[in-house]
Formats: sequence, structure tokens, C-alpha cells
Amino acid sequence: MSGPCGEGGPRGGVVGRVRDDLVARGLLDGLAAAFLAGVTRFATPPAAELDALRADAEALAARLRAGEAGEDDLPLLTRVAYSAGHGGVLAAHGVRTPSYDVLGSYRDNLTTPVGPRLAERPRAGDRRWRVLGRDVGFPVGVPACVLNGGEEWVRFHARNGFSVLTYKTVRSRAHEPNAQPNWTFAPRPAGETVVSDPWDWTPPGDPGVSTVNSFGVPSPAPEEWMPDLERSLAAVDDDQLLLVSVMGSGDGTALVDDFARVACTAQEAGATVVELNLSCPNTLSGSPDGVKPPLCLDADATLAVVEGVRRALDDRTGLVAKLSWLDGPALAALVPRLAPLVDGVAGINTVASRVVRSDGQPTFPGRAVAGLSGAAVRDAALDATRRLVALRDAGGHRFDVLAMGGVTDVASFAALYDAGADAVQAASGAFADPFLARDCIAALGDALPRSVPR
Repeated sequence: MSGPCGEGGPRGGVVGRVRDDLVARGLLDGLAAAFLAGVTRFATPPAAELDALRADAEALAARLRAGEAGEDDLPLLTRVAYSAGHGGVLAAHGVRTPSYDVLGSYRDNLTTPVGPRLAERPRAGDRRWRVLGRDVGFPVGVPACVLNGGEEWVRFHARNGFSVLTYKTVRSRAHEPNAQPNWTFAPRPAGETVVSDPWDWTPPGDPGVSTVNSFGVPSPAPEEWMPDLERSLAAVDDDQLLLVSVMGSGDGTALVDDFARVACTAQEAGATVVELNLSCPNTLSGSPDGVKPPLCLDADATLAVVEGVRRALDDRTGLVAKLSWLDGPALAALVPRLAPLVDGVAGINTVASRVVRSDGQPTFPGRAVAGLSGAAVRDAALDATRRLVALRDAGGHRFDVLAMGGVTDVASFAALYDAGADAVQAASGAFADPFLARDCIAALGDALPRSVPR
């Protein structure tokens, strides 16, 4: 066990530095109470579990006050400080901390990544990989989600080494997010129903992390997101790529027209690659589940949208279709029709799942179905990527594959890349471990195949 961080003990350890910062900010005395307020923000744990959490937090706070906390307290300190709303204190000292504040609102999070930011962007020397016709510094990134909801998030991930980023889905008019909670950890094995409590936790950096989310598809109005997108595009380096995800609303020709409208608006703001969100499982509806099925389950509607957008965009603007998990016949029927129209196919999105708390109540009130991601969908993502690559190769198609799903460590990144993906993106993995790209570059930067000759 390491030494204490208080008087007479070493101050150089990260626990000691975080403790001193909490004291300086006047946060230590209220730490346990703030943690319990976070734990019970959306629902209350069973009495025995709540008592155990309270006891752990109060004992930790007592050790911190007495200067008796050691480095082995860091995992508990990370959970307590993050759930107390003090993730920024942890991040300031380089602690692996989830980058999104799940207790805060979507709007509050737009401009404030909570996780740690590297002082310098990690690089794989002068090696480059070709993705969608551009040379990127390393083919790892973050897909369209709240983690790329605005300029500050794009800067955050670009600095931390993620070089294939997709700006969060934007729409032709403002759409509000679903009611909170929106994002929870899912540490139990996933079955037909996913059990996830709002107070659940998985330690940052754990490759087994899974999460469920129910944001809907929120979007600022175009007059807000267009200038932010322009700044975001200017924020990435020359060897980094920022795609822009778009989504339309309506039915039939109105849906096609709206997709085309927002795609052209993104192009006007400077987007060089547009990704069509055909795969979201979280759009609200009046159905018993509370959500609509992904558009890509309807092949004819999908093709109508892709064709309409391709006609509307400049020929120089890249086009990517993002799909959810599709079974063998559905994917085999869709890909040959998509291939002549797109420069890339991305997938998979989160997997639509029934989600309840441990007491059987909906984790997300009013929405029985939410999106499961992280390690729980790793096998599904690998299966989908292998089938997509096989269909591309068998048909002689030329589109790139942007793979995602279950990417939480170096091994899961490598599995999708080795399956033939041209780039690999991580959502739950990047949320839970902002240093994921750095670790992938450190482990594989010298050896990852298919780099561009220089």
C-alpha cells in the first residue's frame, strides 16, 4: 500500500494532488453528500446498497480529511468525485475519468468535456492511413454521438489522438433531447432485457464497459450548429478527418427532401464528408416501445434517401451511409444497391434493447427501448464488419468501411481493423476512457498494416 497523502505523507501522488485540489476548492467537506446526491439523482438504490455506498464515501472522505488516503483509494475516489459532479477536478490531474457528465443535461455537456485532455496529441510518427480519400494520422476515432456534439468536443478528441471524428447528427430544425436520464452504465451481462441502474458504475479503462443511452436525436437549430461546425472543421489538423452526420424527418418524399436539405446545409458549412444517420434506435414515437425502428431496416426507403442526397450534394463531397446491425439476408440485399452511391458504410450503431432498472422499472421513463453499446455488442459488431467487408470484396465495390461497436481497448480496436475496416470508431470506449486513442497509437502505431507509402 502506498503512503498517505496528508501531513507527513508524500504529496506527489495523484490522490494527494486531487485531495489538495478538493480542499482548495472547498469541496472536500461536502464530498460524500454530493456523491449521494448524484447516486440518487434519477432513482434511489435499495437500502442496503445505498447504505454501503454511503459508508464507502464517508470513509473515503474521512481518510482524505485526515491525510490517510493512499493511491489504492484512486478507484473509489474517481467514482465518488465523478458522481459528485467533480470530474473536472480529476481530469485536471490526468485521472482517467468518463468524459461526459451523465448527471448533467445534454445542453450543459455541449461545451464542457469532463475527461482529461492530453498536453500533446499522440502521433504514429509520420505514418498515415487512407480513409475516405484522406490521409489520417491513425485510423481511430469517435462516431456521431453526444461526444462530438460541438467544437469543444471535437477539439478534445482531436487533441487526445482520435483522428476520424463524426460530428453529432444535425437536423434541419431544432430538436430537444429526451428527458433525463440519458446515459447509464450497464455492468451486468446483457440478455433479452438489459438491467441498468442510473447509479451503476464501471471503472474507467475497464475493457468490459457497456452502456445504454436514450438521447433521441437532439440537434440545435441550423443557425446554431452551422457556425459551430465551421469552427469544428477548422479545429482538426490536416491529418485528421471530421465527417458530419445528418438526419431528416418526415415520410416518403418529405423525408428524402429533408435529408437532402440538411446534407446540403452541412456542405455549405464546409463539410467534405456527410454521413447519413439511417440507424438510430432512439427516435421517439407513439409506439408501445416509445421509439421508431431504424430507417435502414426499410431497404427501399434507405435507397430513396441515399439517392436523393447523392443527387443534391456536390460530386466532391463524400457520402457515408451509417447502418445498424442487419441480419445476413438484409445486409446482403442492401449493400449492392448502396455501393454505387456511397464512399463509405459505417456501422454498427447502438443495438436497440429493452432496458430496465433492477427493480423492474424503466431505466429511461417512457422509453422501454434504448441503445446498447460497448463490450456487450462487440461480437455483433465484429460479425457485421466481417460480413460487410466480405460483401464489398465479393462485389468488387470500392467503399470504405468505418467500423464501430465494442471498441474499448487496443485488442477490440485491432479486431475490427483486422476484419478489414478502414477506420475504427469508439463511443462507449471513448466515453469511459479518453486515453483510448493514445493507447492504440502507442501499441500499434509502428506496426498497424495498410498505411499509405510516403
